[in-house]
Amino acid sequence: MRTFGKSAGGGRRAAQRSPAPVLALLSTVGHDYHVALEDVSRTGARFCAPLLPSEGESVILKADRVRVFGRVMWTSDQRCGVSFDTPIAEDSVKELRPDAQAAGLTAQERSLANDWETGSAR
Repeated sequence: MRTFGKSAGGGRRAAQRSPAPVLALLSTVGHDYHVALEDVSRTGARFCAPLLPSEGESVILKADRVRVFGRVMWTSDQRCGVSFDTPIAEDSVKELRPDAQAAGLTAQERSLANDWETGSAR
């Protein structure tokens, strides 16, 4: 059952995805999973890791400053798809894009650069 991210009948995604290879945390009631965020849209995301939550589990995604509730819709070959409970803002999708990573920055360096850019750095 792979209907994650597809609109009814047409086989096309309801929201355009952007590649987003950043580190993230998927948390369930009993476990935290360190994952690589492979792609993201306003309605969901795909992750990769050796250990992942099971299909059907409720999760909280934490990546950079983005926090969103969702449910694991599928798992296969060290990958899983999460559908968000409510769509995230386009700004959040942009925040998770690999723009800064293309410049060779780590997730922590991106976060520091973001803080500096917004004036919240100390």
